[in-house]
Amino acid sequence: MSTSRKTVVADHLREALTRGDYKPGERLPGEEELAERLDVSRATARLGMRILQDEGRIAIRAGRGAYVADHRPIVHLATPVKGGGDSERFEAGYQPHLREAGYDQVQEKIKVSLDTMRPKVAKRLRHRVEGGGPRGDLVVVRSCDRFVEGGLWQSQVTYFPYDIAGNTPLMSPERLEEGVTALLRSLGHREEWNWDIVGARMPSSDEAEAFGLGPGIPLLVQERVVYDGERPLRFTETIMPANRHQLLYSGGEAPEELLVLASDVNIFER
Repeated sequence: MSTSRKTVVADHLREALTRGDYKPGERLPGEEELAERLDVSRATARLGMRILQDEGRIAIRAGRGAYVADHRPIVHLATPVKGGGDSERFEAGYQPHLREAGYDQVQEKIKVSLDTMRPKVAKRLRHRVEGGGPRGDLVVVRSCDRFVEGGLWQSQVTYFPYDIAGNTPLMSPERLEEGVTALLRSLGHREEWNWDIVGARMPSSDEAEAFGLGPGIPLLVQERVVYDGERPLRFTETIMPANRHQLLYSGGEAPEELLVLASDVNIFER
């Protein structure tokens, strides 16, 4: 089976990147140079480079050329430590960590609403409408979007059954300084255990625009359901670009400085 000429170009560049011939952020040979080196047309060289762009390996900048993708993901602390994980530690964890990485403008916007329990949420919270009370099919929805340098960086939504969160501080669109875990405990609900599932998918066109994503960049989706015994207390879904985040988990008794210990880890290192 013959190999298309654009695939030859893509394979040539992909192998060069794998060998480390070009460093992250370094400019790649232009279309004319690649065309001459590989004996193809400039149009074919351009198509081959676009294959790597679609894979998220390079970034093509109009009028400036193609550059090796420079992925420098932030460690997202998924393991709970004292005071909660990153999702609950904006001022004590998430914000200062990003600022240490060189990002000055780090903000979050919180919205709260009531909604009917949609099928996906009902499945995660193991809810059956016929067994609920007068508002048993409602959930309190806390949405939290994090913005870095003015652009959407991470989006998180947590769903609470109304009979747990209704008429409580969880319905206030304010930051919960003590964290969700401590607040639930004060309401008589103890978070005993949880399960997480993490996957990756390509963004919709609206998501790609909202996050400012180029071609070939998938989204990481982290789902967490937290229980008190056998009762689900909350379902949280966090969506984040895969080139900006890496999830940090640990076993055993994790120290509070866990995030600092792993702050220089980069899964894109070779």
